[in-house]
Amino acid sequence: MDEQQLTSELALQAIEVCLCFHTRKASRAVTQVFDHILAPTGLKTTQLSLLMVVNARTPLRIGDLADALVSDSTTVSRTIKPLIKRGLLLETPDKRDRRVKLITLTDSGRAALERALPLWQTAQSQVAKGLGSGLVQNLLPALEAVAHLGPSDSF
Repeated sequence: MDEQQLTSELALQAIEVCLCFHTRKASRAVTQVFDHILAPTGLKTTQLSLLMVVNARTPLRIGDLADALVSDSTTVSRTIKPLIKRGLLLETPDKRDRRVKLITLTDSGRAALERALPLWQTAQSQVAKGLGSGLVQNLLPALEAVAHLGPSDSF
């Protein structure tokens, strides 16, 4: 790549086509809608997604949970701490290797999910309606493909 002096014009051109910028911008916008609608539950979208994954795949090691969320173990550990304090998740040592922590959903966590689900459906419908069904049908597989990109993927 030729070295170019960074100018305002060049920066604007880069932002216009930057996949990372636009993906994160879209993610923040969608997250704001979901967080606003989920506010009465006391759960953030990130927490609800985490609870849903744990519910579907319980028990999970933190590393496996991080992989499922396409996150890192440190971030997941920080995210689960308040959920453990609220009694929504339980962290226990693995019987095979006590250094490994297993995460399970508690009865309170399941109840919180059940209370949040109608609000999640409202948020989901609102965002889907705003995008239109054609875009949603194309967007979901595209987002899944993006989620499976890795830093070592070569194109």
